[in-house]
Amino acid sequence: MSEVAQPRNIYQRINAVMQAVEYVKKDTRVDGKYNAVTHDQVTALTRRHFVEHGILVLPTLTSGVVVDTGRKTSSGNPIIRYEGEYDVTFQNVDEPADNFVRHVSAHAEDQGDKAPGKALSYAVKSLVLKVLQLETGDTDESRVAPEPTLTDAQQKALESLQTAAMEGTVALEEKWGAIGKENRFALARYLDDLKIAAQGKKAA
Repeated sequence: MSEVAQPRNIYQRINAVMQAVEYVKKDTRVDGKYNAVTHDQVTALTRRHFVEHGILVLPTLTSGVVVDTGRKTSSGNPIIRYEGEYDVTFQNVDEPADNFVRHVSAHAEDQGDKAPGKALSYAVKSLVLKVLQLETGDTDESRVAPEPTLTDAQQKALESLQTAAMEGTVALEEKWGAIGKENRFALARYLDDLKIAAQGKKAA
């Protein structure tokens, strides 16, 4: 007689997934500054193993808040940060009461309505990586700090550049030379977008 397979609890199932997936390779470049593992990459490598071993990954938002960063895009749109708190349940599909829950915080910035989705994706991705103890070669501690918030003077200078860009390339170049060396250094990251806007105005 063949042996009857013994039911496995959620921890045994997680252990089976850990044996199947050992490493996640970083698959994208973020802002030209560092490599990172995306949510889609983690999902692509783990989903079929979660399905095979009967595990559901169920995120639940416990709290969320939208924060104004005080920064704006080169076109003047405010950049908001969404800060979310989540409970993520790893559940045995054959025995729903057999599960465990882990809490995770995540935040994301965006100039539109995508920040909540970005935060949720990051929360689930990071927790799956931690629960499965997956190596990524990703050193969070070495990442560069976020871009600094503009001072009032720099924000006013940026607004003057945006106005000049709407008049065309010549006006933009004149205003860029007039805003001062310190402001030019702080606003250099906006210059390419401003030039594109100015060129588009000329074409129109």
